[in-house]
This record gives sequence, C-alpha cells and structure tokens, in this order.
Amino acid sequence: MRVAINGMFWPQENTGSGQYTRQLWQNLFGLNEAAPPEEQVDYTLLGFEPGVSLSDVPFSLKHLGQVPPVVQKGGDNAVKLWWEQTGLPGLASAAHKTGQGYQVIHWPYFAASLKQPPAPAATIITIHDLIPLALPEYAPSLPLKGYFKLVSRAARQATLVLADSEHSRQDILKILKLPENKVETVYLGTDERYRPGVLSGAARQELLQKYGLRGNERVIFYIGGFDRRKNVPLLIEAFAKALPRLIESEEAPGDERPWTLAIAGKAHSTNSAMYPDLEAVAKRFLPEAEAARLKFMGRVDEEDKPGLYRAAEMFVFPSRYEGFGLDPLDALACGIPTICSNASSLPELMGGAAKLVGPDRAGDWTEAIVELAVSPEKRKELAEAGPGQAAKFDWQKTAERTLELYYAANCIMTRSP
Repeated sequence: MRVAINGMFWPQENTGSGQYTRQLWQNLFGLNEAAPPEEQVDYTLLGFEPGVSLSDVPFSLKHLGQVPPVVQKGGDNAVKLWWEQTGLPGLASAAHKTGQGYQVIHWPYFAASLKQPPAPAATIITIHDLIPLALPEYAPSLPLKGYFKLVSRAARQATLVLADSEHSRQDILKILKLPENKVETVYLGTDERYRPGVLSGAARQELLQKYGLRGNERVIFYIGGFDRRKNVPLLIEAFAKALPRLIESEEAPGDERPWTLAIAGKAHSTNSAMYPDLEAVAKRFLPEAEAARLKFMGRVDEEDKPGLYRAAEMFVFPSRYEGFGLDPLDALACGIPTICSNASSLPELMGGAAKLVGPDRAGDWTEAIVELAVSPEKRKELAEAGPGQAAKFDWQKTAERTLELYYAANCIMTRSP
C-alpha cells in the first residue's frame, strides 16, 4: 500500500500539528521495520518549494511541488490555500499518471482539498479540535469563515476523519454533521522524553535561574499557551488568593522554601481580546510585596521542558477547552502532581491521576492549590499515579491504530473485504 502524508506542518515541530506529523511518521516507520516485507507500507511525505522543502527527509521519501511565482506574491495564506486546493492534489494526480498513485492520502490537520484524489485513493483527515467553530469568542473573521466552510465541506467528503479524543469526536459529529461511522477516535501520545526523573540540586537551580527564578523556590508550574480559553488569568487570581495560606505553610517547621507560580510561554499576539494582559492581571490580584512570587519565564527551550516539569512541586492547567491536551499529559508522565480542568477532553486523559477542578471558579482552584501545597501525602499519591495513566497514551499505539484505519479506508474505497 502506498500512503502519502501532507507535510505542511513538518517544519513547525513545536506546534501541535507539527509534533503530530513527526511522531506519526516516525512511529509508522517503526512499525514498518517490525513488519515482514510483504506487509510494509510505502510512505511519502508531500511538501513544496519554496516553503516546505522537508530538508531533513531523505529524497526517496518525499515528493515536492513548486509554488508558482504569482502565488508566492500573495503571501503565506495564499501559498497555504494553493497547496491544499491545487498543489497537493496536483502531486497526487502526477503520481497516479506514472502508475505510482497513492491508495491513501492523509491530511494531518483540519484542511483538505475539495478535489478528490484519483480513484480509488482514500482521503483521511485528522481534526485535532474545532475551536474556531465550537467557541463563540474564537469566531473567525469573514475570510476565515469562508475558509472553514471550504475545509468543512472537504471533511464531509473524506473517507474517514480522525479525532484526538472522544470529546473532539462528538464535536466533529455535532458541528460538521458527519455520520457516526465516518469519525474515529485515535488518541495521541506522550514523547518518550517525558518520564519520571530527579534533578540534582545544582541542576535544578541552574535550570530555574536560566528562566529568571532564584532556584530555591517550590514551583507551581504552568505551560500551555496564553489565549483566552487557556484561562491563565483565573490561575493568577487563584494563586494570589492562596498566597496567605501558602506563606503560612512556609512558617511551619519543615520546608521553608517560598511558593512561586512560574508561567512559561509567550503570547502569539498583542490582541488583548484574545490574549489577556497577564501582567495587568497580576498587578490587580497580587500585593506589591509578593509580586516576585509570580514569574513570567518567557518562551522556554524545547529540550528544557522535561527538566522544568521535574523541577516543579505541582503542575496546573486550567484550560476551558482542549482537543487533546499534551501539556498536562506530559506532566503526568514525568510524575508531577497535577491540578487540571475537568473541561472538554481533559478528564479522558487525566483519569484519576490528577486533581480535577471546574474551570470557572477561582475559589475552587485556590483550595486545590492549597490542598496539594500543604499535603506531601496527596502530592505523592498523584505523582505515583501519573506515569501509569500517561502510559495509556503512546505514539506507537497512535501509529498502530492509524495504520489500521489506512487499511480500512482503502477497503472502503476498493470495496475489499
């Protein structure tokens, strides 16, 4: 079987779609290595020049299109639209004409061509979430509304649609009005870098100091984005309200290190409607004398993330909506006690391994933070439960199920048994 995968997000390895594309590709090849020759799949990654040249992919495993100069002049959005509606379909047609057509074409994000590939090729689309269509505050602009109408229509034509979680699957069924048997849940996984581990005191101090902390704090850690649905202002408010009791706990015999909320990341836009001014929120809720207990770390290096999880006493994730939720799952995998929102897909992932709290009441978050802060026993219980829960979500399992669905989609299109 010949399978083509859209490599649009391959170069953007720090984005969700980029991580998904790379992990899926690598693990599919891992399955190939373990399979007998007659069962191995011929995979090709599709890209274009200039833009997505897939420079780290061997020549024999990629097929590149050429962006017309007139399209290049239109900018990134014009190139993306050309690729989805003309460029990639053109590569599929060219391969078909040479007798090397694809049995399956996989679009690993919510966009596909309205033009169907040459028969009997199957189309599979992974829809990670429907945030712009599910959340009113994310309502797209007029041009984006037209784009989402286009890709929604393409999704309805697909052979199969994959969802990252059962919650996302239900959103897709409801909003796109697809039949039940056309949408399959295929969970994502945690990267193998995220595993329990212990930092030495010196390594922990050096890592925290790299991001502006003193290095001796007890860290309440957040990473995961700053847009409105992430609910970070509520987290700051909850921490500020918890501070008097946290400070009181520091005065008791035992561990006297100061509690600090460390927030990693950087807003992608200055649009305050979508990205609240977190420093203004901090000034509103935190007394000036305690302002140093909230540290904005800025963007952190990808290789530092496992260490930052391990350096934390707890991880907090108050998001109102996630298609999957890799950040809290990575925290569980590292054995970090986690407080997580009970909204959207998150309870599916967390199981009983995290403290689940509703995303709308700051007071409930305050109580949860204090509960974990003053109870080493509770933190130990959650730390021990996390890795086992996270192990249920594995990229090899993602690849195995996706491969099964490649065969299923091919059977649907060829009417094979």
